[in-house]
Amino acid sequence: PPIAQPNPTTLTRRCNTRILIIGAGIAGLATATALRQKGFDAPVYESASELRAAGKGIGLPPNGMRALSRIGAADAVERHGTYVDRMEVWDKDAGRLTVVDQAFMEQRYGFRTLLLHRSDLQRTLLDCADGAALHLGKHCTRYTTDGQGAVAYFSDGSTAEGDMLIAADGIHSVVRRSLHPTLELRYSGQTCYRGVADITLSDGLERVLRETWGGDLRFGFAPIRPGQVYWYGLATAATGTAEGKGARKTWLSRRFADFPGPVPNIIAATPEPEIISTDLYDFPPIKRWWLGRVALIGDAAHAMMPNLAQGGAQALVDAVVLADALGKHGATAEALRDYQRRRIGTARRTVKLSRQVGKLAHLRSRQLRRLRNVVMRNTPDFLTRKQMERLFASNE
Repeated sequence: PPIAQPNPTTLTRRCNTRILIIGAGIAGLATATALRQKGFDAPVYESASELRAAGKGIGLPPNGMRALSRIGAADAVERHGTYVDRMEVWDKDAGRLTVVDQAFMEQRYGFRTLLLHRSDLQRTLLDCADGAALHLGKHCTRYTTDGQGAVAYFSDGSTAEGDMLIAADGIHSVVRRSLHPTLELRYSGQTCYRGVADITLSDGLERVLRETWGGDLRFGFAPIRPGQVYWYGLATAATGTAEGKGARKTWLSRRFADFPGPVPNIIAATPEPEIISTDLYDFPPIKRWWLGRVALIGDAAHAMMPNLAQGGAQALVDAVVLADALGKHGATAEALRDYQRRRIGTARRTVKLSRQVGKLAHLRSRQLRRLRNVVMRNTPDFLTRKQMERLFASNE
């Protein structure tokens, strides 16, 4: 259910409490919405001069959708996407390895996995944060804090003061670098190409998320709108070696030519300008997400590989839990301590598991791939569901 609106007395008391949010991505906008529903003033400061979503498509598993429902945004978001009936993992040569039934997930967790364009999600979250002040062109370079509040400093010379500062500024977070100056990003060994193809899937794939593994390569796709398919292709590669603009489609067509249909057709149906590439990084789990009156959220706190479609979902759950903790304890250290306690365990497990899945998918040894395939095909459903329970466990 949506978060209950605060009573007038609570609203009057808290509307004078100002929580600065750095970053207008999924984590920042969801946090702004959740905090406003708790009666806080929550302005958002974004470094870009215009609001653009990074990436192409995004998957929102049940825990992400449940978090959206808590802030009253699930209905609006689902109008832009497509729910899938099943999720499949295939081996390029050996065929289907495993299937996750989405009907079970809906029965158990209340939602199926939704696929949509990332820009639609960001735009909807912006609409849901109606009334929250959005400041563009505000690149946060540093901050200061004391026992009374926090001050954010921006590259244009301006500042913003608040009772607390929430860093939702992504994997390259300026705020996190201040809290954890020696932390270094970890390269996954994989480059990811993404795109949206104008194509209609058939043969029972209209509501299927399928990922096919092929040694150094991996390809996944799912419908996001009628006549549109979001896809991603990963390749084992050294960092900085991705094909440049104008050459990506030709390279992808050649590398994925022997993947089972409809993979080659999906690549062929994608306009060259629609294809982007990104080297995939995460960082080792950190032990502390907050200090004084400053807290990390989303990728700033726990950037992870996209292998479980959990990056956005974990950020959304962060937003709900943080708002709940601040609603209970006010803008205090106790609130941030409560937020971290409820979230850090699940986030750490998800970071670790996401990295492991990436390694498992890109095994180079044929012997190890055959062993992997046998194990995956013979894993009982109850074990798969137990893993889902840990992944989607509610700590809201």
